[in-house]
Amino acid sequence: MRFTLSGLALALTASAMLVAPVAMAKGDDRPVQSIVALVNDEPITGYEVEQRVALAMLGAPEVQKKLQAKLKSSSMNEQFKAFAIKRLQANPPKSEEEQQARVRQLQGEFVESLKRQVEREYRPSARQAAIDELIEERLKLQEAKKLAIVTSDDDVNRILAGMAERNKMTIDQFGDHVAKMGSNITVMRERIRASLSWSDVIRRKFGHQITVTSREVDRMVATTEGQDDVELRIHRILLTVPANDQKRLAQRLGEAETLRARFTDCKSMETMARGIPGTRFDSLGDRRPSSLPEPTRSLLLNAHEGELLPATIGEGGVELWAVCGRKVIKASETKRETAQNELRQKEFEILSRKHLKDLRTDAHIEFR
Repeated sequence: MRFTLSGLALALTASAMLVAPVAMAKGDDRPVQSIVALVNDEPITGYEVEQRVALAMLGAPEVQKKLQAKLKSSSMNEQFKAFAIKRLQANPPKSEEEQQARVRQLQGEFVESLKRQVEREYRPSARQAAIDELIEERLKLQEAKKLAIVTSDDDVNRILAGMAERNKMTIDQFGDHVAKMGSNITVMRERIRASLSWSDVIRRKFGHQITVTSREVDRMVATTEGQDDVELRIHRILLTVPANDQKRLAQRLGEAETLRARFTDCKSMETMARGIPGTRFDSLGDRRPSSLPEPTRSLLLNAHEGELLPATIGEGGVELWAVCGRKVIKASETKRETAQNELRQKEFEILSRKHLKDLRTDAHIEFR
C-alpha cells in the first residue's frame, strides 16, 4: 500500500483553510466570564478576549503560512503514511475502491490535525494581541466619549453593509457567516466603532496640525518612478576650480558664501556672478527634477521658490543653485491630489500613534 501527499492539495480548499471555531485552550486557566484587565476601571472580560482571538484566527495569514510550511516539509509523506496506516489497520478497507476513498478521507483529516496543531502554536501570540487591541480600543472610545463623538450605530451599519455587499450577502447573512466561522459580528461592530470614533478624535484634536506643503507634494510626485509632473525654473552660478586644486577649492567655497550673503532674488544672480573672475551664470530654464543628479535634485525639490541653496561641489567646481519658479503640469493634478492625500494620511497616522501612546502611558491599566 503506497501513501503520499500528492493528492493533499485537494484537501486544501478554501473551506479547509478557514479556521474552525476556537474553543478555550487548555493553557487558559480562567473562565471566559472573568475580568482579564481594567483600563481606567473599565473591564475587559475573558469572553471578549476569546472572541477577538476567534476573529483573528479566521483566515489568519500566519496560520496559513505555517500550515503550508508544514505540508511542504520533507518528512510530511512519512508522517502521513504513519497516520494513515495506523487508522487503516484499525479498520481495514474491504476493497481497492474503499481503500482509495478512505485514503482521500484521511488526507483531509491529516490536514485538519496539522491545522489544529498550528492554531495551538499561534494562539498565545493571538491572545496577547487581542488583549492589546482591546486595551487600545477602550482608550480610543474613552477619549471619544470625552469629546462626545462616538460613532453611531447607523455609521457602523453602513460599513458592515459595505462588507456584506462585497461578499454578496445581506448584513444578517454576513453575521450568520461570521458566526459559522467561530466569531461574532458584534466583535466587528465594536472594532469598526472604535476605529471610526478614533479617526474623529484625531481630526478634532489635531486636524489643524496636519499640513502638507506644495514642496512635499512636488517631491513625492517627482520622485515616484515614471512620474515627472513638476518643472523647476533653475538658475546656477558656477565658480570654476582646476582639478585637484584643494587650496583653490577652499577659496572658491569662501567666495560662494560671500555671494550667498549678497543674494536678494533670482534676478540679481547674473550681476553677482560678473563680479568674481572665473565665475559663470547659467539660466537653465524649466527642468524636470528627474533630469538633475542627486543630491541636487532633492535639495531643489525641498527649496522654497526664490531660495539660493548652500554651495555644493560639482564636476566643474563650486555650484550655487536657486529655484526661481515652479510649474505644475496640469495633466498631473489627479496624481498630485493622490500624493497630497497619501502625505496627509501619513501625518494623520503619526499623530494617531503618538496620541494613543500618550493615552496608554497616562492610563491606569491593571491586569488580573
